[in-house]
Amino acid sequence: MDPVLSPYRTVLSHPGAPAFALAGLLSRLPISMFNISVILMVQIQYDSYSMAGRVAAIGVLVWSLQTVPTARLTDRLGQRAAMIPLTLLFVLGSALTVATAMSHGPEWLLWIGVALGSMSGPLGSLTRARWSHLLERDEDIHTAFALESTLDELLFISGPALATILATAVWPPLGIIVCAVGMVIGMTLLLAQRSTEPPPRTDGDGASLGWRIPPAVLGVSVISAGIGLLFGAFDISVVAFAEEQGHKQLSGVLIAILSAGSLLGGLIYGSRHWRAPLWQRTLATTGALALGFGALSLSGNLLVFAVLGFVAGIAIAPTITNADTVVQRVVRRDQITEGMAWLRIGLGIGVSAGAWGAGHLIETSGAQTGLHLAAGAGLLTFVIALAMVGTIRRGTRRPGAESIEAHGPAAREADDFVEQPPTPPNV
Repeated sequence: MDPVLSPYRTVLSHPGAPAFALAGLLSRLPISMFNISVILMVQIQYDSYSMAGRVAAIGVLVWSLQTVPTARLTDRLGQRAAMIPLTLLFVLGSALTVATAMSHGPEWLLWIGVALGSMSGPLGSLTRARWSHLLERDEDIHTAFALESTLDELLFISGPALATILATAVWPPLGIIVCAVGMVIGMTLLLAQRSTEPPPRTDGDGASLGWRIPPAVLGVSVISAGIGLLFGAFDISVVAFAEEQGHKQLSGVLIAILSAGSLLGGLIYGSRHWRAPLWQRTLATTGALALGFGALSLSGNLLVFAVLGFVAGIAIAPTITNADTVVQRVVRRDQITEGMAWLRIGLGIGVSAGAWGAGHLIETSGAQTGLHLAAGAGLLTFVIALAMVGTIRRGTRRPGAESIEAHGPAAREADDFVEQPPTPPNV
């Protein structure tokens, strides 16, 4: 197991790295808990999967639309100046959502609450930007990004299970309250670490991406939309499936098992420096997603669902790592947060459509139809990857193929390309 863990020990040996990685993990708690907590609270309080899907969809849609503006703000002002007011907005929105649901207020007020709560900034990109600023070698950045995806999966193992237990066994809004407290504590610790914070980008440091988005980034953003459609349909369908099986309290455990598979896949994937071209790896992991979730949608009981869910989850973290790697390779160093925000836009649009659509299907035809929607989204993601493979291949080709190695992003000027991980000359 040591060859697997050794690359992670190397990147974590850099000064300040363990501290910001752990603080960033806690600050990202809403990524794993907020959506499922909203679904559970609304479904319990209003007894409607359709309404729960609509409210969750509004929140995720707003989250996806805010990622680019808040990412630009973070790049230009610095993480500390941008994230303090955004964290306060999240707390305000969470409080309004809880107060409305617990008083059985109107749905439109829930929409406002989750919209404000979704103005949380580029949570998933803050530590990735710090890694890009801190590390020199492409190999180390590959490992660091895989570590971040793996830490995300730790959240998705613990977060949904915790949210489900809190909502079903203790108090419906407790999951939202816990993730809000976690974000405030994590963000306080992260923003206190000034030595690893990327410097703000002044007006003279270069322009933002704006609408001049590299085609390869657009390509993986569309792939991310397919992944989001899968996630959005899957989350609410799991709750309904577990309830139909008479064990609603196990819905978070089922999501956690899926995430455990993703954690294992991410650890193994990130420990290797792959020789296969990035476009080939993207096709392979999206194809594995399609097969895994197709099989998962045919599950007839909780035990089979858990086993197939673990296997299907193995491809999740590697697929997300590939998408992050495409952005890291093709955008400039001073635009990395904004570049990654486009992936989150695609993911958010997909999740909102999946949650809305699955909620309606479950309400009218049962949980299995929601799972079929998730399976269809997996197949769609693979088809999109096939369509985008040429764009990704051209966009991630290294300028000057005579050397596998390239300078790390910290060693380049702002207008140089950021590349990682190492790939063979014939990409």
